[in-house]
Amino acid sequence: MSASPSRADAVRRRFEREAESFDAIYRVDRSRVSRWTDRLLRKAIFERYEVAFTEAGDVAGKAVLDVGCGSGVYSVDFARRGARRVVGVDFSGGMLALARREAEERGVGDVCEFRREDFMDAAFDETFDVSVAMGVFDYLSQPAPFLARMAALTTSRLIASFPGHSPVREPLRRQRYRLAGKGEVTFYSRADVERTADAAGLSRRWIVPIASSGGGFVLVGRPRV
Repeated sequence: MSASPSRADAVRRRFEREAESFDAIYRVDRSRVSRWTDRLLRKAIFERYEVAFTEAGDVAGKAVLDVGCGSGVYSVDFARRGARRVVGVDFSGGMLALARREAEERGVGDVCEFRREDFMDAAFDETFDVSVAMGVFDYLSQPAPFLARMAALTTSRLIASFPGHSPVREPLRRQRYRLAGKGEVTFYSRADVERTADAAGLSRRWIVPIASSGGGFVLVGRPRV
């Protein structure tokens, strides 16, 4: 990640420590009460999931890069939708263990490759039709170089989420993260997302607002490679 060492370390420790509980947000094999609670309190997560797959379109036969793939929710679902190759990159070993297990259980282990690396330091000898970074820009202190690298590796469609400002949720989330040692969080206005895209050289783009409270934005771009 493009973040200061202390900030990146805090994020890494958080996801190593909470891999199972974070992954459970997306999983349906839990109690009805748990599913209802997560969809009520974390509605934006599910909304941006729907936006991401809608904007990605038909991925059959395509190569997909999932930056900050975590437990492989997006990676595995891209593979299940027909992607011929999915590469997930994350710096959390705990998250990647869950991702590999999920891919095997869903029958797409041969399609998905999961790499434990910092995206900004990782070497790639290929490009991808689609790249996604969902829930990643929350933790970046320098988002433009990160977005520019994604664009350089993408030939068709880039999709990235950005958390929005909220007068209620934002201060609560900041305080909660600080007290729990989870690191800092970056929030964005629509203008911030536009400036980041400009700085990254992503001129062909559009922004999909997430309607849920404090939901933020999904940036969709068509890089020129």
